[in-house]
Amino acid sequence: MKRVTERDFAIYPLKFKTYRWFKPLMVCLMYIVFFFIFLSIVYLITSIAFHTTVTTTGYDDLDFYSAAGAFFNCATRVIVIPALLLAAMIVKDRPISSYFSSMGGWRWRTFLKTFAAGFVIFGIPIILWFLQHGKVEDVRFTLGGFFLFILLIPLQSVSEELMDRGFIMQTVSSWFKLPVAGLIVQTIVFASSHPYNLIGIIYIAISGVIYGLICIYTRGIEASSALHILNNTIEICMAGFGYGSITAEQTISQPLFNVIFKCLFLVFIIYADKKLRWFDKVQYDDVEPFNAKHAP
Repeated sequence: MKRVTERDFAIYPLKFKTYRWFKPLMVCLMYIVFFFIFLSIVYLITSIAFHTTVTTTGYDDLDFYSAAGAFFNCATRVIVIPALLLAAMIVKDRPISSYFSSMGGWRWRTFLKTFAAGFVIFGIPIILWFLQHGKVEDVRFTLGGFFLFILLIPLQSVSEELMDRGFIMQTVSSWFKLPVAGLIVQTIVFASSHPYNLIGIIYIAISGVIYGLICIYTRGIEASSALHILNNTIEICMAGFGYGSITAEQTISQPLFNVIFKCLFLVFIIYADKKLRWFDKVQYDDVEPFNAKHAP
């Protein structure tokens, strides 16, 4: 199979004739409007369906365990997906597919293969780490909370990848025509959106770099989404069943263990790219049809 060298994910927006430096700012403004519309709907649904409101002051009282908490705290992040994509559809500076990959949209095969690899390389060791350290709390999950959490947490994780890597990293990289610029900026944004202590922020920043590099090597957000889903699902599930807790006051042991196995997954991704050529297949060409359709 021929090596793909012309589909750099980080600067892929530059391939489209209608793309201009200011158009992502238009997307951002429209995204904010749509986000708050959807956020109001989430508040309304939570109030009507669960007869309550969900409030939080940070990670120490974050509720992913009751039905209301799982729905609200996942849904307020999931709405990033429709808000961003609707904004992008209206601005039409580039196709929606380009936000997911530079190989022709979301690639299910890539996602499933890297999810399976990620579970073996990252997921199993992290689960074993929690089990080895034993239970520290009673089970927090309600049945409804667990169901809604499992249903929504994959979309919550994808929403972060879509925004941080699919929008912010691509936008900044394209502005400067330099992937490392986008990698740095998305890392800063990603870390600042997680209200941990200093150890936790450093851990999130390193994770952001790893996620960004995975996107660059795989030419899309599928593999980083797979790792992100595994990370969030395992950590919150283990806390929900009493193994560990979600807290802003991070100590060094668990984040360090987590980062080591994320790095191992990144090493595997590089091997899968360079040797196995997992990420070379173009799903479909979204450049020429889009440019032809929007030609002046």
